[in-house]
Amino acid sequence: MPDDLPHRDRGYGGRSTDATAACRHVSELLTTHPHLTQAALARAADISLTTLAAALHDVDAGRPRRIQAAAADRLLALGNRTPVPEPTPRRSDTVDAHQVVSHIRALQLRYDRASVAFIAQTAKVNPSTLTSALIDQQRDARRGISADIARRVLAVHELPPPAFPHRAHVTDTGLLRRLRAMCAAGWTLHAIAQAGATTAKSLTEFAKTRTSTPAVRGAILTAWAQLSHQQGPSPHAQRRAAAKAWDPPLAWDEHSIDNLDTTPNGTRRPGFPQRWDSSLLQHELAFLTRLGLSRPECFHRLGLSTQRARQLLTPPPTSPQTHHTTAA
Repeated sequence: MPDDLPHRDRGYGGRSTDATAACRHVSELLTTHPHLTQAALARAADISLTTLAAALHDVDAGRPRRIQAAAADRLLALGNRTPVPEPTPRRSDTVDAHQVVSHIRALQLRYDRASVAFIAQTAKVNPSTLTSALIDQQRDARRGISADIARRVLAVHELPPPAFPHRAHVTDTGLLRRLRAMCAAGWTLHAIAQAGATTAKSLTEFAKTRTSTPAVRGAILTAWAQLSHQQGPSPHAQRRAAAKAWDPPLAWDEHSIDNLDTTPNGTRRPGFPQRWDSSLLQHELAFLTRLGLSRPECFHRLGLSTQRARQLLTPPPTSPQTHHTTAA
């Protein structure tokens, strides 16, 4: 039958229907029957917990969601034609969820972009399963959580990109300076967005509003860690940044880039001809070596040959002093 075929507007599970009514009914059951869990209702309606949790999440967020019509009918029948599941004792393979909840909250305080879904993915746990367990535990603190899930989540102590350690001192001004500096170094917004696991549109929006979100903050800091010490491939990005007088990464110290009152220092334009002397070169070398560059890499960034740099760093020979003695 044509109605059973996958269709973009109907979903890809055969005959489908809008999930709103079924999800609202499930939400009412969860509210009026504190002993119920999403998992129990999913089993009673013979649908997967992942499907139910995703539908509830989308409907609660006001997003359109479709599910199989038969599944929707079975959900709507719960508490009407079909009795709701009876309370069941806590399963023997579960543990107290309180420690898991505390661990997740601690990770979210330490990292930007640390959603429950991302923590679940890092722990190799189904995000919907973990989210449902946390919701159930919030409704009833006596609820347990699978011992295997708890073990996996509690084993996560560091999060990979695009999560990024939260830095309280990072300012929107500092983020904008980092974004512009990467452009000045030859990186396009698309390349920066790709390195930060975000979109060029979100970076453009931030550049306009100069108001960051945790996602944008994490994206720019992640890209900065990867790209700020490398020359980008786009001359166009460099020319555009130069026309706007944007300072490159080497113009900023990491400890001052977020300070609204600081001005650029260090090498403003790598390779740009300038009058070198020993004092200036020593200053630039101190700045660059703090970034982890070797001496040859520093000389290359500064547009100096090794020979010329050594000449500048070699102190001039002192002229012999003539000592006069007074004849007796």
